[in-house]
Order: sequence, then C-alpha cells, then structure tokens
Amino acid sequence: MLLPSAIYLILLLLLAVVSAMETATFAVRDAPQALSKVKAGQWRDDLQTILANPFLHLHRTLLVSATLNLALTALGLFIIVGPLREMRVNPWLAALVIFGFTVFVGDVIPKFIAVRAPTKVLFSTTRLLRPLRKLLDPLALLVERAADRILRVFVPRHMKSRQLITRDELETLIEMRQEQGTLEAMEAEILTEILEVTELTVRDCMVPRVDLPLIEGSDPTADIVEALEEATSRFAVIHGATPDTVLGFVDVAQWKLQGRLAWREVMKPPVFVPETFSALDALRTHLRAASDCLLILDEYGGLEGMVTQEELVDWLLYDAAPWQGEEAEVRELGHGRYMAAGTARLDHLSEVMDLTIEAEGIDTIGGLVFTHLGHLPKAGERAVLDSMEVKVRRVSRRRIQQVEIRRKE
Repeated sequence: MLLPSAIYLILLLLLAVVSAMETATFAVRDAPQALSKVKAGQWRDDLQTILANPFLHLHRTLLVSATLNLALTALGLFIIVGPLREMRVNPWLAALVIFGFTVFVGDVIPKFIAVRAPTKVLFSTTRLLRPLRKLLDPLALLVERAADRILRVFVPRHMKSRQLITRDELETLIEMRQEQGTLEAMEAEILTEILEVTELTVRDCMVPRVDLPLIEGSDPTADIVEALEEATSRFAVIHGATPDTVLGFVDVAQWKLQGRLAWREVMKPPVFVPETFSALDALRTHLRAASDCLLILDEYGGLEGMVTQEELVDWLLYDAAPWQGEEAEVRELGHGRYMAAGTARLDHLSEVMDLTIEAEGIDTIGGLVFTHLGHLPKAGERAVLDSMEVKVRRVSRRRIQQVEIRRKE
C-alpha cells in the first residue's frame, strides 16, 4: 500500500507542476523583462525557447499531462481494487475521494497559483523540471510519434490537410505575443495593418457614385463636351437612360491631351467588378496603368462607384503619411465647403470654420459622425448636424478617414 501511494503522490506532484507551467506560459506578461535579469546559462536558454515558441511547448506539455493522467488513472484503479478493497473500503467512495483529490491538487490549485503569479511559477517550474527533461522529452516525443502514426492509419487522407488559419486566430496570436512581450506595440500594429490590407475590398477605396461625373450618352455633343471640360475627376462615366446602364468611361486627362477628340473615339468599354472584389487583386489584374479604372457594382447590379490606381494607392499610404499638424487636417475648398481628416479635432474645426460644435465627450469629427449615425458609415453617406452637413468621403474597416463638410447658412 505504501509503495503505490508514494508513486501516486510523486506522479500527482509532477502533474501539478506541469499544469502550473502550462497555465503560466500563456498568462505571463512581464517574463521578457524579468528574463533580462537572469544570468546566462542553460536554464535561461530554456526560458527563451519557451517564450519564443509557447505553442510548441504547450503541445509537449499537453502530451506529458495526458500521459501522467493516464498513469494516475491506472494506478488509482489498482489502489482501489487492490489494497483499499482488502481493507474493505467502499470502492465507489474511494474512487470519488481519489478523483476529487487528484483534480484539486493536480489541476485546480496549480492553475489558480499560476494565474496569480505567472512569472514566478514559470521560472520556478522551468528550473524544477530541468533535471527531468531527459526523461520527459523522450516521453513526449514518443507519444507524439505514436499519435501521428495513429492518425495516418485511421484518419482519411482528404481530412489530413491542414486548415488555413483564420484572421481572428491571427489577431489573437498577435495580441497574445504582444501581451507576452515578444512583440513590440509598433510591430503588432504593422502586422494588424497587413491583415487589414489583405482583406481590403474595392468598396473600401472607391469613389462613390454620388461623386462621379455621370454623363448621359444621348445628350447633345456640346453638352457632353461641356460636362467633360467641367469634370473635377480624371474619369467620367457615360451611361444610357439611367446611370446603372453604363456605356463606357472617358479618361478626361487623356481626352484633353489628345486635343479633345470626339468623345466616342476615346470612350473605353467598362470593366465591372463586384463590391467585394479584393483591392490587391484589382491592382494585380486590372489596374496596371494610371489610365485604367474599375466600375463597382452592388449586390443588385447597380453602379456603386469607381476605383482607380490613385484611390487604392492613396488608401494604402493614407496612414503611412507623416502627420503634418492640425493645419493639414482641415482644408478649405471654397463656398463654405471644407475637407477634413476623420481625426480632425472638433475644437480646431470649430476655430477654422467659425462654428460652435457641441459634442460632449467626443473629440474628433469622425467620432461625431459615427455617434450621430449609430454605425460605421459607407463612403458617400451623409450626416446632417445642427450647424453643418457632413459627407463621408473615405472609410476604412475600422474608422472614418476623410469627410467633406458644408456649412449651413
């Protein structure tokens, strides 16, 4: 009875150490700072290896934990049906007590301590388990190889392909690495922006339909020429009876450079893409020259907007451009109209426009529009406020980037 009990307690204590180490690995926050104070040596190298790739360490830890649980279960059954039964102890009562004691000592208490002091627990368990690495590492490797062989035999081949990691999982990994101190705040922000770009759609960057020069192809030639002359953007859309029946588009800049030829000779056939089309695919496939443009259709086949190289590049470089001060955030367009960044402060905007903007607890014009509408608006959406009318010009997936403001008389 003494020998099985002693072995059981040793395995239980080892399980407690492994459980605490498993929790501490992902609950730790200040390990890199504390690690810098540790003297160089094999123990410090082990800690650096764990922090550099905690998921590989977790995989090994779970394998060891599962093996210890299996050993404890087998040994517990032996004690219940062997020595305890000879002592006429109720087997059901003995199983309940042993199970509760194992869970409490081997799992609950270690995890609770690890959450309260993860750095100390990680450092202590790493040092404690180091002498046992020669035993635990081969054991973990053996279990890992056995599991792989079982999967190869029983799992169908078409199910063995590894699923791609999702964006939410990537963002979670970035946040975890930042909390652990293995990623700086700037590095995490760069990775997040890369994820933002990979999911960027043409709708995020487009010029909305309300801002496009729309010209009806059946109008007199003189009226069409006049509309092309007055166009404020590079491209003008030529349509039929309604703007949804697009005939083509005219590159106004090229039309002027070529001596204002007949507009039908320079009109190019339209290229349509859905609003969910990837912006990077648009650049790679269609927008290879500055004279190219894409017309964007909504879910009902109606004209939603237009996107060009300029809009895509402008969107990608918008956050990368250095901040040039508050004066650069608000620009007067004339006739009571202003262009402002979504981050422009309301107090500065009030001063420039000579208005009184009341918005308690809100600092920026983007925040004011978002609060007024109750949702993240689409490009082209308008918000009518007390002293001004705001039209959203550029929106990312997370914030309003640029607005056009018109003063109310």
